[in-house]
Amino acid sequence: MKLVLLSGGSGTRLWPLSSSIRSKQFLQVLPAPGGGGYESMLQRIWRQLSAAGLNHEAYIATSSGQETLIRKQLGAAPPIIMEPRRRDTFPAIGLASAYLYSVEKISPEETVIVLPVDAYVSDEFFFKLAELDHALRQSCAEVALLGARPSEASEKYGYIVPARPPASSPRHQENQMYVHVDCFVEKPDRATAEKLLVQQAMWNCGIFAFRLCDLLKRLESAGFPADYAELQRQYHRLPKSSFDVEVLEGNRRLICVPYLDSWKDLGTWNTLSEELASSVLGWGQISPDSLNCQIVNELDIPVMLVGLDDVIVAAGSAGILVARKDAADHLKHLLPAPDMEARKEIIHSD
Repeated sequence: MKLVLLSGGSGTRLWPLSSSIRSKQFLQVLPAPGGGGYESMLQRIWRQLSAAGLNHEAYIATSSGQETLIRKQLGAAPPIIMEPRRRDTFPAIGLASAYLYSVEKISPEETVIVLPVDAYVSDEFFFKLAELDHALRQSCAEVALLGARPSEASEKYGYIVPARPPASSPRHQENQMYVHVDCFVEKPDRATAEKLLVQQAMWNCGIFAFRLCDLLKRLESAGFPADYAELQRQYHRLPKSSFDVEVLEGNRRLICVPYLDSWKDLGTWNTLSEELASSVLGWGQISPDSLNCQIVNELDIPVMLVGLDDVIVAAGSAGILVARKDAADHLKHLLPAPDMEARKEIIHSD
């Protein structure tokens, strides 16, 4: 069993602190163990992998722009599979598979488990990965996904809808390790989400397992080499598409292993604020009459928050965000124009 951690994307929903240069997984805002200091999402998941004894089986797939930050936060320990440029999750996973096969000489029958580097899970989660490997081999499916048990009818996550097996199915009666997948529903409205819960749907964690040979066959059938160096040269030809679109959609050979412990996507200020190390990070102060508020300030000027409830303030060199927590996800529609940085430089030079 080999693990591939995907470290890509710009995490623009955590603007202004996250950007294409410093993605969200590098923000050191989570409480570090021992009650002192802060750690990033990347440092947290690597610490958890190490505690579970899985760090020696793990690789990080990323673009060249992130290598320096990864080395700075983790040292020289993790092997890095370098993308020539950012494209999407399918090209990244295809290149990682070619690396494992042609450079690391991994057996084509080996199970590869892919997970985002910013997954926020309990330590127990990492012992669940072996069950994902076992379910994949037992079921003869092409891909085994991990689905988290929903705590609410959330509109923030995608859902995995299980197939309904016949009541007389021996597998249904004897084996509850996994369920077959019927379809996916991407970020439904609340009414639809409530109906999905009745169908025992699970949150899609973006975590899945496949046999290395199955991914290599997909590359070969599309006319791409299994050699890492050659695939790097042809990387621009790979479809700029997600693994979900290229492999999962319409695939009838999918299973899902339920995960019953805590799982969270820290992709927005609303969800991240629930796990911050302190209500104030950086120079700032919140008045006693302000409830459920947070300040994350990287500037050398103070931020004062007075008489407000349920508000997040994030301040950095790229800008300042003031948002009601439950509306913070609307940020993606209001991001600065590409030339804002240029205008800022002109103002500073005057």
